[in-house]
Amino acid sequence: MKIVIVGAGAVGFDLARTLSRRDHDVTIIEKDPSKVGAAQEQLDCSIVIGNGTNPKFLTDIGMRDCDLFAAVTDIDEVNVISCLTAHKLGAGKKVARVRSDGYYLDDHLVLDNIDLAINPELEAVRTVQQLLWDTAASDVHEFAGGRVRVVGALVDDDSMVAGKSLLEIESKLGSRWALVITVVRDGETLIPRGNTVIQSGDQVYVAGSRAAVDRALAYVHAPQSQLKNVMIVGANQVGLHLARDLEHRGVNVKLIDRNKDKCIRASDSLHKVLVLHGDGTDVDLLLSEGVEEIDGFVSVSRDEETNLMACLLAHYHGARKTICLVNRPNYVPLLPMLGVDAAVSPRLSASDAIARFVKRGSVVSTHSLGFSGSEILQFHLTNKCSCLGKPLSELSFPRTAVIGAVLNRSGRVVTPRGDTVLSVGDEVVVFSLPDGVNDVEKFFGTE
Repeated sequence: MKIVIVGAGAVGFDLARTLSRRDHDVTIIEKDPSKVGAAQEQLDCSIVIGNGTNPKFLTDIGMRDCDLFAAVTDIDEVNVISCLTAHKLGAGKKVARVRSDGYYLDDHLVLDNIDLAINPELEAVRTVQQLLWDTAASDVHEFAGGRVRVVGALVDDDSMVAGKSLLEIESKLGSRWALVITVVRDGETLIPRGNTVIQSGDQVYVAGSRAAVDRALAYVHAPQSQLKNVMIVGANQVGLHLARDLEHRGVNVKLIDRNKDKCIRASDSLHKVLVLHGDGTDVDLLLSEGVEEIDGFVSVSRDEETNLMACLLAHYHGARKTICLVNRPNYVPLLPMLGVDAAVSPRLSASDAIARFVKRGSVVSTHSLGFSGSEILQFHLTNKCSCLGKPLSELSFPRTAVIGAVLNRSGRVVTPRGDTVLSVGDEVVVFSLPDGVNDVEKFFGTE
């Protein structure tokens, strides 16, 4: 597949990194020479200096055989014009990063000929919402319309699974335990085996139906109380959208921002939210507003250091769950090790959403696992797949991947075992390390 990306910033960089690993023909257009140099050193794709809105320049690159055109610069107008120009020149699917609410009506882009509009801030809001409502989770991914879930959680010090091998855990818990598809330990992503010992501080990812995953998480992470009280630092677009959603769901929300004008605007639009003019890292303010009684503390300001410090202070003083917004995606897997329950990157959320838009073969959905480069993929099995009709134990499945769940044709979520037989129409959810993605796609006959 030929893919052209306009913009080598954080979103374009991560998107190119993800798609080029899948053996796509990826070209990045960037007009800033300094960004071009950095991208050339780290990415395995073509990078050209130029203007993504220039018709002659796009024609020279070739739009008629371009399968996907993604404009993801920091400027909405550049992205919109680039996509409309690419459409006129014959490009296939067009994706634009568009942040301004003025381009949307009822959450839909008002412009024609752009197939997908991505707002990084709103993608981040959706991620934070999932993490708040799944109180024990540090990472949440849904497949097959939400019937299959992959959820990450940190192993508590007093967790009953800490210090036990997966074989021991399964023997003791039986059907109350879900399949562990990967373990993240000290920043390293591991493929678990039966003799893998779960340790306190590990981030384990379990897969299965919602009920199965929820049961398993109770043994990994202490159950949290119902979401009633949330404190948000940052009255920007992310904070306002999040506060508005929680307000509509009947959650008590306190919103803090150091900018007085932002507080006034927030107070005018959020009628049931207590808006506070102050510093989210002010310990006296946090304590006076009852941070120790907060079920969810979310810091989404533009400043990463403020977000990190606010979350660490809230965690120290008793907030039950802390979620930190970061601009640099490579921070995402590190913050849980510092005491922050979950980290969200708008740019990573945006690039992940665009990558899911790239369909290939029988892959119907894909999610990136943080900044590790690992992927969780959903396959729809057709009669062309060579893996049908045999027990999994008899198949040579890549050792750099794990089949996490199978949704059969009757709609039942099955935990895969050695005697599981795949059939036409099944939906299969697979976790893969970066160097195993192509092998997994070949296994399911997508190449």
